[in-house]
Amino acid sequence: MPRKQLIEDIRKLDGKLSLEQSLLKLNGRDRVAYLRSLSPWLLLGVGAAGGILLGSLGSGGRTRLVSAGMTGMHLWRLKSLVGSVAGSMAGGEAGMAEMAEAGSEAA
Repeated sequence: MPRKQLIEDIRKLDGKLSLEQSLLKLNGRDRVAYLRSLSPWLLLGVGAAGGILLGSLGSGGRTRLVSAGMTGMHLWRLKSLVGSVAGSMAGGEAGMAEMAEAGSEAA
């Protein structure tokens, strides 16, 4: 490959990386905003209910607690992904196109 082509490929990849980084920052901000919008009492109630539920699992030991915690984390992640996909399909395509345009202009 000629050198100019390699440089152009690197610039394209850099633009894609910048776009992905921007999307990750936006996703992080959305998560923080969502958690801040929840009532502290709701968070305490859910935490207490989860503690009671895990305590009622019996004396399965630490393995059961870790397993239940990991399952909860996976379910939370799945819910977040479904929400972000539904949000992007509802009208976020224009925003993503604008971000892609801005990323290509920056390169």
